[in-house]
Amino acid sequence: MLAVIAFSVINLILTALDAGIYFLFFTTIPQFVFELGRIMYFGTGAIIFMIIGLIIAFICIVPYFVFWLLAKRVRILILVALIILGIDTFVLLYFITGVEFQFSSLLDIAFRVWILYYLINGTKAWAKMSSISTDDFNVLLQEIKSGEIISSETEKTEGVEEPEETEDFGEADEHEESQEKTSNEDNNSTKE
Repeated sequence: MLAVIAFSVINLILTALDAGIYFLFFTTIPQFVFELGRIMYFGTGAIIFMIIGLIIAFICIVPYFVFWLLAKRVRILILVALIILGIDTFVLLYFITGVEFQFSSLLDIAFRVWILYYLINGTKAWAKMSSISTDDFNVLLQEIKSGEIISSETEKTEGVEEPEETEDFGEADEHEESQEKTSNEDNNSTKE
């Protein structure tokens, strides 16, 4: 999620500076808002439209950062981030199918599917954690932090003896057998 935020901010800055380069992975809605501001700037010549477009685009990116920052404390923000990025992905699909198709768009979609996959997993984990009572969760968390669970696992494995390592003499036995066959063949040939 942080990569999406960083690439989006960098892309906005590169686009504002007319650098001619950009990252493939960015949020579509903020980029679209900024492009509207640029189009209005080129149409009217008033730079205020481009500045307003840039400000609104950055405001559109701020919720992603807030969701990423607070998602560990406020679990529902994972679901909200999933919904917003899902909507952003559908907007991208609309532009790809309606305006123009480029191969780089497939990479952008693949990246978004990867991010959405992890957000879906986070949402599933949040749903499972919400079914656990807070008291049980806090007790389990304290046991993990204090090392009680880890130390009890260590005690279980300390009483178990590991089997002793034995050397493999298989290769040596095969070598000795081949030498015996050779000496037997020599003895048989001398007897004849």
